[in-house]
Amino acid sequence: MESAHRRSVSLLWQLLRSGSLEDAAREAEEAIARHPESAELLALAADIHRRRHNLDEATALLERARELDPFDEAVLGAGAELAFDRREFREAAARFQELVDRRPSSYRLSRLVAAKNRLKEHAEAAAIARRALESYPDDVWTLRGLATAEAALGRRNEAITAYERLLALEPKDRFAYKELMRLKTADASPEEAASALGGLMKAGGRDRNPHLKTLLADRLRKAGKLEQAVAEYESALALEPGDTYVLAQLGFTYKKLGLEREATETLSQAFLAKPADPYVRKSLESLLTKRVELDRMLELIDEALKRHPHVKSLHGIRKRIARRAGEKTAGEKTAGEKTAGEKTD
Repeated sequence: MESAHRRSVSLLWQLLRSGSLEDAAREAEEAIARHPESAELLALAADIHRRRHNLDEATALLERARELDPFDEAVLGAGAELAFDRREFREAAARFQELVDRRPSSYRLSRLVAAKNRLKEHAEAAAIARRALESYPDDVWTLRGLATAEAALGRRNEAITAYERLLALEPKDRFAYKELMRLKTADASPEEAASALGGLMKAGGRDRNPHLKTLLADRLRKAGKLEQAVAEYESALALEPGDTYVLAQLGFTYKKLGLEREATETLSQAFLAKPADPYVRKSLESLLTKRVELDRMLELIDEALKRHPHVKSLHGIRKRIARRAGEKTAGEKTAGEKTAGEKTD
């Protein structure tokens, strides 16, 4: 019985590492049917559903696992990852800390650093990362976390050093390179930074780096060169289709230029990809209100709820907008009736 159980666990890990989530979900269901009292298998099944973005199913499986053995390492690990995905970073940090205390690893430490950064506890994140790098000096995820923390703390030189260490290990990390250049041009005026980045991107194939193009677009926008910024955002989006940050910034820039149709289309894509972003949602709502298209906003919210059912706040937002749309329709109807009455008189 025990060997069959271990074989099931090993097979699930193999499928997870290979990225075969559908096969893993199917195997997990069969394994749990054979070993219904295995907290480890239930936790693995929960993690599989989390990776497939089925968070409610993952939560239900994790609760069953906790009832059997709340202290099992697989249960703690699945709980930490699920809390992180649900943006419950305090809970995630507590669980990752418990796992580190039990058995430290570069992965667990890097996830603890990431959770601390999300909590904006950057000083603690930096301290944990520095200690972790003493044991795991080449861990790129911990270096990323350290660089993020140092930058947030305003320690620019330390952040630059962390990114340079990271790029020595991962020279093709285009996001890290963009962040490094952002830090190095932080003291320059937007015009100077845009000029320097434009020159830099002419060499070494850097014009194919969507992150650098995004940084250049950001600097151009701050310099008031909105048309040029749009061109760079569009180029970045062609290289990295669906990037939510670029979609949002491009939509905001279209809106500043008075290109309402383009802004509406782009912000709609950004909203559907990341409906929890309040800036995108409010900007899109204001555009659709101005264009008298609140029904379109309701359609977008319905689609966003299908794709992201865990964003519960959308239900309340939908009710509010539905009321506004109904009031507007009623108001237009009353105005129409008055006009008709005046013509009759």
